[in-house]
Amino acid sequence: MFMKGLQGAIDIHVHSSPSIFPRSVNDFELAKQAKEAGMRAIVLKAHEESTVSRAQLVSKVVEGIEVYGSLVLNEYVGGLNPYAVDMAIQQGAKLIWMPTGSAKHHLDHYGGKSDYKEQKSTIRLLPQKGITILSEDGKLLPVVYDIIDLIKGSGAVLATGHLSPLETKILTQTAISRGVEKVLVAHPDLKINKMDLSLQIELVRMGAYVEKSMLTLMPLWKSIEPDELVAGMRQIGIEKCILQTDFGQANHPSPTEGYGHFVQILLEQGMDEKEIEQMACVNPAELLGLT
Repeated sequence: MFMKGLQGAIDIHVHSSPSIFPRSVNDFELAKQAKEAGMRAIVLKAHEESTVSRAQLVSKVVEGIEVYGSLVLNEYVGGLNPYAVDMAIQQGAKLIWMPTGSAKHHLDHYGGKSDYKEQKSTIRLLPQKGITILSEDGKLLPVVYDIIDLIKGSGAVLATGHLSPLETKILTQTAISRGVEKVLVAHPDLKINKMDLSLQIELVRMGAYVEKSMLTLMPLWKSIEPDELVAGMRQIGIEKCILQTDFGQANHPSPTEGYGHFVQILLEQGMDEKEIEQMACVNPAELLGLT
């Protein structure tokens, strides 16, 4: 049964060190803890670099759990850089994220800062202008089409990052119409890029999955109440929601502990084990192409 620990669960969005931000665990500690909890897989995410090579190294040391990498298209990898995307996909990246801390929408939210008021970087970050995927006339930039076409047919997931709701809608619609098989809407309940439930439902009807994140319930990051989160999941459709923690922040429990707390909160809000298993195990496995 799934609820014996976190048996079979997958965290597709989790942070560890090395990182430009203080983290609660390093890559190896994260993998070991997830394995001990009975989890099936984790996907490492870093705002500053590809984690594909890191994941491959961890996989050779920590057996019994699947560890995958991803790429975030922030300025540190050249921003909207098709070369970085192509290399990451060929090396085995499971997710290609649109900009997070380098997104114009993110910088606007934090008054021009590329880190977070809730969590400061441990190193100096150069000032950034902010990346948008849209031209002045509101159309996708040509380079975004190049990135979409590289992801199409690759098995990788196109994830939306910290784009604005409008950017997210245009990107999702275009990517799916051009044949991208898997699109993931990043934490649409988080205050950074919070979007109406009606838009989340619209994106799911286009074919996207949506993340549902433990981070959105944490005190410093509080963006939604647990009962509202659960009600939204059911309106969207359990089969299109994916649980993740977005944990790794040094002032939070470890990601694995956080996942356990998330499951407990959902149970307390009236969700049953089958619903949780669908969002924690089945949906992320389908998204990642795991048999």
